[in-house]
Amino acid sequence: MEIDKAIRIFSKFLNSSWDIVTPLLIDRSYTSDESSIGDWLQANWEILVEKKILKQDEYLEIYSDGADYNGSSSRMSDIEATPTHTLRVFTNDETVDILNNEIISTKAEFEFDRMVGFENGFYVNLPPFNYVLLTDSSGMERVLSLDKITFELQHI
Repeated sequence: MEIDKAIRIFSKFLNSSWDIVTPLLIDRSYTSDESSIGDWLQANWEILVEKKILKQDEYLEIYSDGADYNGSSSRMSDIEATPTHTLRVFTNDETVDILNNEIISTKAEFEFDRMVGFENGFYVNLPPFNYVLLTDSSGMERVLSLDKITFELQHI
């Protein structure tokens, strides 16, 4: 399976499973446990995306902040593994960075961080996961619509 298709399916998975799973990841005071959510996201990233698109002994960079479960490793499985591939993101057409309200040109290139929702002028870790948090070459965070970008796998 190609990376672009796998990530779009991952977005659909997050949108359909978020409300079902997050009650299991909330502590007794009914506040979100970001550590448990990060663990769940990283585990599913490794199973649903990484294992589907890469060969054995190949690994993606961690999803967002990764997992906290294994102490010094941000991975849930293969905790000694180091990334062999990264994700590059390219704009298909001129589009708008909704975080900074700036027009982004065609074929601009970014580093992938994670899927996000967008509310009240800022990205959130909530559905619908129809946007992507990216970093440009200057280190600036950008949020673009999933519909306006293409994902490519790059060997490190």
